Amino acid sequence: MTKKRDKNTKFVGIDIGSYSIKIVALEKISTKYTLSEYNIKKIPINTEPEQLEGIIKESLEEVGISPNKVNLSVSGPDVIVRFIDFPKMTEEQLEDALVYEAEKYIPFNLSEVITDFIILGDAQESGQMKVILAAAKKSMVLPMLEVIKQVGMEVEVVDVDSFALFNAFFYANPLVENKCYALLDFGHSRTNVLISDGKAPCFIRQIQIGGKNIDESLIRDLSLSLEESEKCKLGLSELDKDAIMKSTTPILDSLLKELQLSFTYFENRTNKKIEEIYCCGGMIEQERVFEYLNENLGIQMKKWNLFNSIGFSGNLSQEDVHSVSSQLVVSLGLALRG
Repeated sequence: MTKKRDKNTKFVGIDIGSYSIKIVALEKISTKYTLSEYNIKKIPINTEPEQLEGIIKESLEEVGISPNKVNLSVSGPDVIVRFIDFPKMTEEQLEDALVYEAEKYIPFNLSEVITDFIILGDAQESGQMKVILAAAKKSMVLPMLEVIKQVGMEVEVVDVDSFALFNAFFYANPLVENKCYALLDFGHSRTNVLISDGKAPCFIRQIQIGGKNIDESLIRDLSLSLEESEKCKLGLSELDKDAIMKSTTPILDSLLKELQLSFTYFENRTNKKIEEIYCCGGMIEQERVFEYLNENLGIQMKKWNLFNSIGFSGNLSQEDVHSVSSQLVVSLGLALRG
């Protein structure tokens, strides 16, 4: 699943997931980005972190690029994001204050994490400002940095998956500023939820339900191998579809419940109504998943293709990435960081 052209790549995003590695390379012409290369490579079961080096090298070789710098993202239970109101102060003052204040918001030993923050702007309460505080365990981040170093590259940006998702969406949809919307990224291990007031993220949650839970259910209920389960999810199996849905439905119902809880919590806390939901991710391409969630969520979901707003270089076209576009959103958002 590869497309390539020449080696003149400028901006590269690498999304190292639990199921696959996604690479996107962009070129910038004036103020517009064009897609020059992409690659999706499945990660074999039981792959150790140090083995990712070879997979990334192979992916880069397949698309014929050798970037000096790349952007990465992190996600999972070892990543914490908090939205906090602070008294107005300078960025330097906030950095000093967080040395003492961060432990109130981060459930990890501060010596074990890497932290960063973004000042969003004024809060509703006078004299306050909104701040996003993010923390990731060093035990997760540092091995990833070492893998990239061993490949011969330098990491320029380490982002959070959900922020890369927002960055990609806002680039493609700059006119949604006056709407409250949710972005859902249905992945293999988890579902990332981001809610925006139209200008910036204001709620983030990771739901630990994804495509692997469907695999586990199908394997258990129908006595399938992992390969057979994959075929079921893609609609390539000859097994009875009712039996497949009977096994899959409890997983989707659990996911629906968590999504609805997230939306209700956000709406009660902010008095804002979510107007639109946009979704992406490999799990959403599985047979009947989108339809079932859309029918039962209570708010219409839309699949979105970010590449409608991205040009294409060389011999690439919209048709080339159509079937995999929802899997490339995070890596594309990372590449857009420049």
